[in-house]
Amino acid sequence: MTPPELPAFAAAAVKAALHAIPMNATVGVRITGVGVGWAAGECPDTPPFRNHLGTIHAGAQFLLAEAVSGAAFAGAFAQHLNTAVPLIEKLDTHYVGRAVGDLTARAECNPGDLPAAHAAFAAEGRARLTVKVTVRDGEDKPVMEALAHWYLRDRPAAPALQD
Repeated sequence: MTPPELPAFAAAAVKAALHAIPMNATVGVRITGVGVGWAAGECPDTPPFRNHLGTIHAGAQFLLAEAVSGAAFAGAFAQHLNTAVPLIEKLDTHYVGRAVGDLTARAECNPGDLPAAHAAFAAEGRARLTVKVTVRDGEDKPVMEALAHWYLRDRPAAPALQD
Protein backbone atom coordinates (compact mmCIF):
# COMPACT_ATOMS: atom_id res chain seq x y z
CA MET A 1 0.00 0.00 0.00
CA THR A 2 1.34 3.44 -0.96
CA PRO A 3 1.44 5.94 1.93
CA PRO A 4 -0.90 8.91 1.50
CA GLU A 5 0.28 12.03 -0.31
CA LEU A 6 0.06 15.50 1.17
CA PRO A 7 -1.80 18.20 -0.72
CA ALA A 8 0.66 19.91 -3.09
CA PHE A 9 0.69 23.20 -1.12
CA ALA A 10 1.53 21.36 2.13
CA ALA A 11 4.29 19.28 0.51
CA ALA A 12 5.76 22.44 -1.01
CA ALA A 13 5.72 24.19 2.38
CA VAL A 14 7.52 21.29 4.09
CA LYS A 15 10.14 21.16 1.33
CA ALA A 16 10.67 24.93 1.42
CA ALA A 17 11.14 24.94 5.20
CA LEU A 18 13.79 22.21 5.06
CA HIS A 19 15.55 23.68 2.03
CA ALA A 20 15.79 27.04 3.84
CA ILE A 21 17.93 25.57 6.64
CA PRO A 22 21.39 26.95 5.84
CA MET A 23 23.30 23.75 6.63
CA ASN A 24 21.04 21.67 4.36
CA ALA A 25 21.53 24.20 1.56
CA THR A 26 25.32 24.22 2.06
CA VAL A 27 25.63 20.45 1.72
CA GLY A 28 22.98 20.21 -1.01
CA VAL A 29 20.32 18.24 0.89
CA ARG A 30 17.02 18.31 -1.01
CA ILE A 31 13.65 16.83 -0.14
CA THR A 32 12.31 15.13 -3.26
CA GLY A 33 8.99 13.82 -1.94
CA VAL A 34 6.86 14.17 1.17
CA GLY A 35 3.59 12.65 2.27
CA VAL A 36 1.71 11.73 5.42
CA GLY A 37 4.45 10.25 7.60
CA TRP A 38 7.01 9.62 4.84
CA ALA A 39 9.61 11.56 2.87
CA ALA A 40 12.42 11.04 0.39
CA GLY A 41 15.49 13.13 -0.25
CA GLU A 42 18.89 13.35 -1.86
CA CYS A 43 22.34 14.78 -1.34
CA PRO A 44 24.96 15.06 -4.10
CA ASP A 45 28.46 13.65 -3.84
CA THR A 46 30.66 16.75 -3.84
CA PRO A 47 34.39 16.87 -3.02
CA PRO A 48 34.11 19.30 -0.07
CA PHE A 49 31.90 16.79 1.77
CA ARG A 50 34.06 13.70 1.37
CA ASN A 51 36.08 12.17 4.18
CA HIS A 52 39.70 11.01 4.39
CA LEU A 53 38.76 7.82 2.50
CA GLY A 54 37.29 9.71 -0.44
CA THR A 55 33.75 8.60 0.39
CA ILE A 56 30.83 10.77 1.52
CA HIS A 57 31.39 12.11 5.01
CA ALA A 58 29.20 10.78 7.82
CA GLY A 59 28.11 14.36 8.55
CA ALA A 60 26.51 14.73 5.11
CA GLN A 61 24.72 11.41 5.61
CA PHE A 62 23.53 12.58 9.04
CA LEU A 63 22.16 15.85 7.62
CA LEU A 64 20.25 13.97 4.94
CA ALA A 65 18.81 11.51 7.48
CA GLU A 66 17.76 14.32 9.82
CA ALA A 67 16.15 16.32 6.99
CA VAL A 68 14.12 13.44 5.51
CA SER A 69 13.03 12.30 8.97
CA GLY A 70 11.92 15.87 9.73
CA ALA A 71 10.00 16.04 6.47
CA ALA A 72 8.27 12.72 7.24
CA PHE A 73 7.41 13.95 10.73
CA ALA A 74 6.16 17.28 9.39
CA GLY A 75 4.07 15.40 6.85
CA ALA A 76 2.48 13.41 9.66
CA PHE A 77 1.51 16.63 11.48
CA ALA A 78 1.10 19.03 8.54
CA GLN A 79 -2.24 20.36 9.76
CA HIS A 80 -0.61 21.53 13.03
CA LEU A 81 2.57 23.18 11.74
CA ASN A 82 1.13 26.71 11.87
CA THR A 83 0.54 26.38 15.62
CA ALA A 84 3.16 23.85 16.74
CA VAL A 85 6.93 23.41 16.72
CA PRO A 86 8.62 20.15 15.63
CA LEU A 87 11.92 19.38 17.36
CA ILE A 88 14.30 16.47 16.96
CA GLU A 89 15.29 14.92 20.27
CA LYS A 90 17.65 12.21 19.11
CA LEU A 91 18.94 10.57 15.93
CA ASP A 92 20.31 7.06 16.46
CA THR A 93 22.58 6.22 13.53
CA HIS A 94 24.31 3.11 12.31
CA TYR A 95 26.70 3.44 9.39
CA VAL A 96 26.56 0.15 7.49
CA GLY A 97 28.76 0.82 4.47
CA ARG A 98 31.02 3.26 2.68
CA ALA A 99 29.04 5.85 0.75
CA VAL A 100 30.07 6.28 -2.88
CA GLY A 101 28.21 8.60 -5.24
CA ASP A 102 25.07 10.65 -4.76
CA LEU A 103 22.97 9.79 -1.71
CA THR A 104 19.24 9.13 -1.53
CA ALA A 105 17.18 8.56 1.59
CA ARG A 106 13.72 7.37 2.56
CA ALA A 107 12.08 8.06 5.92
CA GLU A 108 8.86 6.55 7.25
CA CYS A 109 6.82 6.64 10.40
CA ASN A 110 4.93 3.52 11.42
CA PRO A 111 1.40 4.34 10.15
CA GLY A 112 -0.03 2.48 13.14
CA ASP A 113 1.61 5.00 15.50
CA LEU A 114 -0.04 8.05 13.93
CA PRO A 115 -3.51 7.84 15.57
CA ALA A 116 -2.04 7.71 19.10
CA ALA A 117 0.37 10.56 18.34
CA HIS A 118 -2.45 12.71 16.99
CA ALA A 119 -4.61 11.88 20.02
CA ALA A 120 -1.75 12.82 22.38
CA PHE A 121 -1.28 16.14 20.60
CA ALA A 122 -5.01 16.89 20.73
CA ALA A 123 -5.20 16.07 24.44
CA GLU A 124 -1.87 17.43 25.70
CA GLY A 125 -0.53 19.80 23.05
CA ARG A 126 2.51 17.60 22.53
CA ALA A 127 3.35 14.31 20.84
CA ARG A 128 6.34 12.09 20.09
CA LEU A 129 6.95 9.91 17.07
CA THR A 130 9.86 7.87 15.76
CA VAL A 131 10.87 7.83 12.11
CA LYS A 132 12.98 5.12 10.44
CA VAL A 133 15.48 6.25 7.80
CA THR A 134 17.57 4.40 5.25
CA VAL A 135 20.29 6.25 3.35
CA ARG A 136 21.54 4.67 0.11
CA ASP A 137 24.53 5.59 -2.02
CA GLY A 138 25.00 5.93 -5.77
CA GLU A 139 25.32 2.14 -6.08
CA ASP A 140 21.88 1.81 -4.37
CA LYS A 141 23.35 0.03 -1.36
CA PRO A 142 22.35 0.98 2.19
CA VAL A 143 25.06 3.03 3.87
CA MET A 144 23.23 4.29 6.96
CA GLU A 145 20.24 3.21 9.01
CA ALA A 146 18.78 5.67 11.51
CA LEU A 147 15.93 6.08 13.95
CA ALA A 148 14.87 9.67 14.56
CA HIS A 149 12.96 10.65 17.68
CA TRP A 150 10.80 13.71 17.01
CA TYR A 151 8.72 15.84 19.37
CA LEU A 152 5.87 18.23 18.56
CA ARG A 153 4.66 20.89 20.98
CA ASP A 154 2.25 23.78 20.82
CA ARG A 155 3.89 27.15 20.20
CA PRO A 156 3.76 29.27 23.33
CA ALA A 157 1.15 31.99 23.13
CA ALA A 158 2.54 35.42 22.34
CA PRO A 159 2.38 37.79 25.30
CA ALA A 160 -0.45 40.28 25.14
CA LEU A 161 0.55 43.79 24.11
CA GLN A 162 -0.04 46.44 26.72
CA ASP A 163 -1.27 49.95 25.96
